[in-house]
Amino acid sequence: MSRLFRKISCFFAVFALVLALPVLPGFGQSHTVSAAGTTYKVIVSEGYLALRTAKAYDSRNEIGKLYTGDLVTVQDSSDSTYWYVYASRLGKYGYVNSRYLEYYSDETSKLIYGVSVSKGYLALRTAKAYDARNEIGKLYNGDQVEIQDSSDSQYWYVYAPTLGKSGYVNKDYLIGSTSVTRTVYVSKGYLALRSAIAYDSRNEIGKLYTGDTVEVRDSSDSQYWYVYAPSLGKYGYVNKDYLY
Repeated sequence: MSRLFRKISCFFAVFALVLALPVLPGFGQSHTVSAAGTTYKVIVSEGYLALRTAKAYDSRNEIGKLYTGDLVTVQDSSDSTYWYVYASRLGKYGYVNSRYLEYYSDETSKLIYGVSVSKGYLALRTAKAYDARNEIGKLYNGDQVEIQDSSDSQYWYVYAPTLGKSGYVNKDYLIGSTSVTRTVYVSKGYLALRSAIAYDSRNEIGKLYTGDTVEVRDSSDSQYWYVYAPSLGKYGYVNKDYLY
């Protein structure tokens, strides 16, 4: 058998084997799913983001409501406007306007601030204004909020996990999450954790002893610092002279 004949025979044998292989569904087809499996976070300035059964703005195709802070897993991002997602909170699949989605990595990527008020509460509002009519929630010392928009000089748009709502708050009553750990040292007795910047038995909310640690959240006051006490699970003010 000539060398040429052997090569031709080998070629046809391989060709016949290829033809005999089954065609798998979807094999060789191109699917554009650039963000498949990626988690995104919903960001809306007000109201909700509709989960829909179709790629269209139509009240009849709404099957769920998504709010700021909700997470969705992208299944198909091939469309320029509407992405097909899975909404874990709703337990449903559907289409959403991708304009209101923001890439989300993990919890550490959030910008978290703590609420610090000397008394009363910090109002969560529907607008950037001091008005009793726009209050939609109350935030207290120790509550945390996730910053969504800090572009305004006075009112920041935040998500409040304790309330499950988004809104505006006066940023002057927020303390950044960055903290410094200090240790309590008292020669006797205890260091009082207080609800206000004052020496008063009525504002004591906890007792800290030598060796306890606190996370300093605000050291702007010359005498009383705002701290988080892990041993008590509380926020409050302490006399900074007993911190080392």
